[in-house]
Amino acid sequence: MRIFAFLFSCAALGAADFVGSDLLAGPVARGLEKTDAKLVVDFAGTLPGRRDFQQGAASAVVLMQRDREVAPSLPGKAGILEFRLASSAVVVATHVGNRLDHISLEQLANAFARDARILARNWNDIDPGARSELMTPVVSSPMGTLVLEVFQGVVLEGQPFRSDVRLRVEPDLAADLLASRAGSIVLLPRPPAGRGKVLQVSDGRPGRPSTAYGPDENNVHNGDYPLQVPLLLYVRQDKLAELKPALRWLFSDEAAALLEKQGLYPAPRPARLRFVQRLDTR
Repeated sequence: MRIFAFLFSCAALGAADFVGSDLLAGPVARGLEKTDAKLVVDFAGTLPGRRDFQQGAASAVVLMQRDREVAPSLPGKAGILEFRLASSAVVVATHVGNRLDHISLEQLANAFARDARILARNWNDIDPGARSELMTPVVSSPMGTLVLEVFQGVVLEGQPFRSDVRLRVEPDLAADLLASRAGSIVLLPRPPAGRGKVLQVSDGRPGRPSTAYGPDENNVHNGDYPLQVPLLLYVRQDKLAELKPALRWLFSDEAAALLEKQGLYPAPRPARLRFVQRLDTR
């Protein structure tokens, strides 16, 4: 989908150990480089990373894996190990006085899309039992996070937001709106601290589950929470031994804290430990 085009770069990459999504450029890349002075890390984007990995020019790649997108493959019979490193999720929050506790992707589209199938401007358009309260739709997508892009790709399927949606609202203002505006519905990278309440989200699209899930780390990691895009790590099995120190750091609490600071949901600690055990038993 075009909404993720900003993640991609057509710049050519040289041979590297780790390539892929530019979300890992910066502190995560520097952390990997510290594990081995000879390690080459080039997080220039998902498309060039996928290309170089599949052509054998990289040992490991981290990809934003969109819905129904196939995993990368290698020529011949080379094996690949896959792990869900983190996810970019969108949290939906509203005022604590709102009686609603869950919402579907279709209802979210009706509240935020310019060309919604059933336009929702009032809370009783979403919940007939709710009091008449004008909705205040807000998107808080701080620099380095993908709230706007993930929501537009997953929920709006690439179509634009309606004109009254407040885009790129700073986190402090978003928190104030949650606390003071009864009709607020706010999209955030992480649950708000002490203000507002988080709504569970159901998929509900044809052939998809209708159960609503909250954005806790397990629901996000398992893929049950629908409003997310996973960040997947693929490693050549024949490169595991030489990359083991870097991989152990990538699944450390230190690396997880850096991913979380960027607004991502790192894999839960037990899942990361299981992956490290797989490395140690090979």
